[in-house]
Amino acid sequence: MLNQNSAAYTGKEKTGGFSGVIAENNFLAVFEIEEGINSDQGKEMLQKIKEEVPTSVIENLGSFDRFISQVITKYNFPSSFSLAAGYIREKVMYLKTGGMGRIYLKRGNNFAQIIENDNSASGYIEAGDFYIFTTKRFIDVLGSDIELKTVFDHKGPAELIEDFKSLLKERDDAGAVSLFTQFKEDQIEENRLIEAEESPKENSFLTLFKDYSQKIGKKKILTFTAVIAILFILIWSVVLGYQRRSRSEINKKIKSTKELVTLKLDQAEEVAFLNLPRSMNLLSEAKQEVEKLKKEIGDRSKEIEEMENLVKNTESKIVKKEDKNYEEFYDLTLDSKGAKGDKLYLEKENLSIIDRGKGTVYILSLSKKSLDKNNSSEIKKASGIAAYQDYVLFYVEGEDVFKISIDDKSKKVINKDKDWGEINDMWIYNGNLYLLDSGKGDIYKYLVAENGYSEKNSYLKGNAGSIKGANSIAIDSSVYIGLDDEIIKYTAGAKDDFSTSWPEKNVKFTKIFTSTEVEKVYGWDKTNGAIYVLGKNGTYERQINSSILSKASDFVVFNNSVYVLVGEKIYKIGLE
Repeated sequence: MLNQNSAAYTGKEKTGGFSGVIAENNFLAVFEIEEGINSDQGKEMLQKIKEEVPTSVIENLGSFDRFISQVITKYNFPSSFSLAAGYIREKVMYLKTGGMGRIYLKRGNNFAQIIENDNSASGYIEAGDFYIFTTKRFIDVLGSDIELKTVFDHKGPAELIEDFKSLLKERDDAGAVSLFTQFKEDQIEENRLIEAEESPKENSFLTLFKDYSQKIGKKKILTFTAVIAILFILIWSVVLGYQRRSRSEINKKIKSTKELVTLKLDQAEEVAFLNLPRSMNLLSEAKQEVEKLKKEIGDRSKEIEEMENLVKNTESKIVKKEDKNYEEFYDLTLDSKGAKGDKLYLEKENLSIIDRGKGTVYILSLSKKSLDKNNSSEIKKASGIAAYQDYVLFYVEGEDVFKISIDDKSKKVINKDKDWGEINDMWIYNGNLYLLDSGKGDIYKYLVAENGYSEKNSYLKGNAGSIKGANSIAIDSSVYIGLDDEIIKYTAGAKDDFSTSWPEKNVKFTKIFTSTEVEKVYGWDKTNGAIYVLGKNGTYERQINSSILSKASDFVVFNNSVYVLVGEKIYKIGLE
């Protein structure tokens, strides 16, 4: 059991303002209001808050946060207030700061600021912990929080207050307030525990001595046998006692870790909607606690497996991660022996597939599963493809753009441009061609004309050069650009508002996809075998995982299904 010892420092009364402390009913708090309330009003307010605490339901960090918010609203705190508060529940400390409030913790030889301003946190209390609830005003009077760190020297809260009174008596401490709370192990409880553990061992030695004395006059063989038997029993009891204590310690560690992991997962779920990065940090902390326990006791325990599953399920719930199966949709070798797809492009329901090895472009109807094809020697060097109505355009790396239809030969439609850098993707929208130049960081727009295409224009204009390293382009009237770890959106050549809070830090896009026919934006991460589903304003919605996504070379989305290219086969993943 932990004993709690608190002492408060309050400076001179501030004219037109109020500073006060509460330290009872498991509730620890300091309040500082610069103006708009006098001393009598402040004391009356604190008394009412004290009376509210025991009747309030505070079960986790979220409910404590709401309780503090209700207090601020109910008592109409002015904008100039500061507070630092804590609530103790079953050895867990919930912390909350507002305004210029600050909370520090000294644990062992470590001293650190836990939270400040408008923030919250929680964690288990340990014997010897020293919490300081204060405000920026007190730290300013003191000089800095470094001064706060240096005053401890094994002193209790009351001794520290006397030191501060001496230290600050010549300074203007009007309105300064601070609460010092220390937690110590109950000494009586500790002594009882030691006695309870030691008595069985002492009785065993006494019994051994008596038994040996009684048998001293008997034959040596009987004496020797008795002593050996008693020693065996003693050793056996000590071994069993050690095993029981060892198992007891392991059980305590398991219970403590499970409580901490559950607490962090509950917090992660509570903040996920408003603060996804904070939620993911809490998930990471929960995983670290489980790993730490595994190193201490090994991974044989079924409790560890349960905790790992709990973390995994909570992560899936927060990240909205869905594991999906896949099925084979079409095999190109059924029509052409030795066929192998390299790149895809979707135009309405028709999927164009480049096969560089055979110099072939296949047109696969996804609704009818019918296949057309055409061959051209230039296709063997094609690195980009786009389709529109009844024809396909493809870019030959380092050379020109060609056009081919099912019943016609390929022909050059755009000559190589000396200003091109590294063309690595292309798209057709309303017949106009867009080339993505990742080397120069630009998008070239070619307007469709009666006899071909116009001269190029920079779609980005003043933003040209801003998308170097881009890997893919997709258009639905706005233009979406995929980079390694983000997606950028442009509308009419100007950068649009499109920002996403990713659930994981190691997102690495291989390609993005959207179109006028789909309502979402899809980002394919081949490294992690995932597709991230976003709203068209950048809002993160969910994550699709499937093992086939790590093996694919390209993907598109049609009729709420993902179509994935792996060699000669097209696979399908349902999104419903």
